[in-house]
Amino acid sequence: MSAPAAKRSYQELEARCAKLEAESGRNLVMQQDLIHAKGQVDGELMRFKAIQAFIAKALEADAPDEFFSLTLESVIEAFEYEVALFLQASESEKLLLVSGEFGFEEPPDELPFSPKWLKSNESEIVTEDDFLLMAWTELDLAKAIVCPFHDKNGKLSGIILGGITKEGAEVFEDIEADHCSAFTVMVQQAGSLWTNRELNDEIRQQNNQLVNLTDSYSRFVPFQFLELLNRASIEEIDAGDHVSLETSVLFADIRDFTTLSEALGPAGTFTSLNEFLVAIEPVVEEEKGFINQYLGDAIMALFPGQADAALRCAIRMIAQSRELNARRSGSGELTIRFGMGISSGPLMLGAIGGGKRLDSNVVGDTANLASRIEGLTKLYGVSTLFTEITRARLENQDQFCFRELDRVVVKGRSAAVSIYELYDCDTGPIQAQKHATAGQFAEALELYRQADFKGAGEVFKACAAEAPDDNAAKLYIDRCNDLISHPPPEPWQGVWILDQK
Repeated sequence: MSAPAAKRSYQELEARCAKLEAESGRNLVMQQDLIHAKGQVDGELMRFKAIQAFIAKALEADAPDEFFSLTLESVIEAFEYEVALFLQASESEKLLLVSGEFGFEEPPDELPFSPKWLKSNESEIVTEDDFLLMAWTELDLAKAIVCPFHDKNGKLSGIILGGITKEGAEVFEDIEADHCSAFTVMVQQAGSLWTNRELNDEIRQQNNQLVNLTDSYSRFVPFQFLELLNRASIEEIDAGDHVSLETSVLFADIRDFTTLSEALGPAGTFTSLNEFLVAIEPVVEEEKGFINQYLGDAIMALFPGQADAALRCAIRMIAQSRELNARRSGSGELTIRFGMGISSGPLMLGAIGGGKRLDSNVVGDTANLASRIEGLTKLYGVSTLFTEITRARLENQDQFCFRELDRVVVKGRSAAVSIYELYDCDTGPIQAQKHATAGQFAEALELYRQADFKGAGEVFKACAAEAPDDNAAKLYIDRCNDLISHPPPEPWQGVWILDQK
C-alpha cells in the first residue's frame, strides 16, 4: 500500500488558491484582449470589404456627382460617421471647394485652407480645438478624420473628411485611431479613381479637339488623302510625302462656264458653284471616292476601289444635277451642265508645296488622260466617256449601258486609246434610242475602221434616223463624208488624232 498523501497546511492552500486566482485573472484579461483584437480585425475586414465594394461601384459611375455621392456614402457605411465631405482644391490652394456632402443641412460652397494644416499625406484625426476645425466652425464638428489626395503631379487635389458634429457627439461612436489605416486606403483609392477620371476627361477633350481640328482640316484635305498617305493627321504631312496607287479618276467640268459667269456675275457664280458641289459631293463619298481637287469650274475625284464605283458615281451625279437644274429652272436661274471623263491606272498622290504651304495633288498619266477624255465629251456631244483601261477593270459590266465610241490619240499622248460612252447618263428616251441602235452603231464603227467610209456613213445615217438625238452618229456621218472627199493617208488604222485638249 502506498503511503497516504501529506496534508497541506492552511497557508499552503491559501497560497495555492491565490496563485490559481491570479492565473485565472490573467487568462480573463487575455481572453478580453483577444475578443477586443478580434473585434478590431473584424472591423478592419468589414471596412476593407466596403472599400472593395466602393472601388467596383466607383469604376461604373458616369457623372462626377454620382462619383462624389458614392464615395461619401461608402465612407459613412464603412466607418459609421455622422457626416462626410468631398473637398477639391482650388487653383490657388487657398480654398477648398465642396464637391459633395453627406449629412449636412446647409454645407458651405467653399472652405479656407492651407496645405500646412495637414501634417502628412495620411489620415489625421482632429478635434474642435484643432486649427483646422477652428477655421471650419460653420461645419460645427466635434471631431473629424481627414485625409488628402493628390493629382498625377503630386499636387494637392482634394481632401475627404468624415466627422461627428457637436450635436451628434453623444449619439455616434468616437472616431478611433485604428480607423486611420483603412480611411487612408479608401481616400487614396478614391483620389486615384478621381485622378483617372480627370485624365480620361482630359484625353477625351484633347481627342475631341483633335477630331474637331481634323474635321476642320478635312474640309480642305480629305480624310482619304491622309489614310492613303498613312498619316493620322494633317500635322504629320510634309512636302514631298507621296504614295503610288492604282485608282480610277473622274474629271468633271462645267460646260459654258464663261457664259454662266458673265450672266451670273462673281457672287452668283460662286453661289451656283457651291450649290452644284453640295449636290454632287455626297454622291462621291457614298461611292467610296473623294474629291481630291476643286479646279474652279472642274473637280477631280479619285476612286481607289472598284472602277465600277466611278461609273456609278457619274450616273448618280447626272441624276443629282437634273434635280438641281429642275429647282433652278423653277426659280428662273440658268441650268448647270457638265461633262465627265473617267480613266483608271497608276498615279502618284502626295503633298506638293514649298513647305509653308502644301496642297494635295496627283501626278500621272491617268489623271491627265481623264481630263483629256472629258474634253472629248463636247466633240462627240455626250455627257460621259471612259477609257478601255477602265472598262477592263469593271467587275460588273452588265450593270452599265455603254458603247465603244472611237479610238483616239489625245493631245500630249502618242498611244491610242479606245473610248466608251456611258449612256446610262442620258435621259430615258435617249437611252432607249442608243440601246435600240447599239448593234447598228457597232457595225458602222467596224466599217469605218476598215476604211469603208461610204458603207459606214450609210449605216450611221440609219442610226441617226432611228435615234435622232444621237449626236455621235451625226458626227460620224460628217466625218465619213469628209474622209470620202479627203481620203486619209495609208495605212488607215481607224484612229482619230486630236491636236486640241
